[in-house]
Amino acid sequence: MVRLGILCEGESETYILKSDLFQNWLYENNIDLVEIRIVKSKNQYWEDRLESHILILQDLNVEQILIMVDLDEDACITETKNKIVVGGNQHIVVSVKEFENWYLADNVAVSKLIGRNVNIDYPENDDAVGTIIQLNNGRGFGGSKPRLAMKMRNNGFSIQNAANHPNCPSATYFLSKLEQIAKK
Repeated sequence: MVRLGILCEGESETYILKSDLFQNWLYENNIDLVEIRIVKSKNQYWEDRLESHILILQDLNVEQILIMVDLDEDACITETKNKIVVGGNQHIVVSVKEFENWYLADNVAVSKLIGRNVNIDYPENDDAVGTIIQLNNGRGFGGSKPRLAMKMRNNGFSIQNAANHPNCPSATYFLSKLEQIAKK
């Protein structure tokens, strides 16, 4: 088993990464997720701040580190990646636009959440939270991204389903990067 540590921007990611569905996928792919560390903002990935987060994971004897970052308003994935300096056992995955956009790619989970069939053709192009609220006739889900993450998890959201969407390449890349890490 490869010992993995993940750095992510917010609490939402932890609800999904700690879900039984994802934990089972990791186990099947020979990955032991040792720690998920919330850095709280994208600027924590810049060189002078990133090192402290890396050191905490290294103290836990992780072998590989995955850094999850949102594209947000950056022009492209390369621009976002180039802002982050990583070492040999550290890997960057950029969510387009945000991690929450992956929810839109899991048509089954979004449909269960909304209570009717939903199919989002281009999940990485929209404001995810705004789109879900719009689909829900303007009603929100508790006013926070973590609460939405819990509701998505409880409605069966899986990164695997999101990665199977033909227009969600960042979720596909995330899983393929983990599969590569498992072979190291």
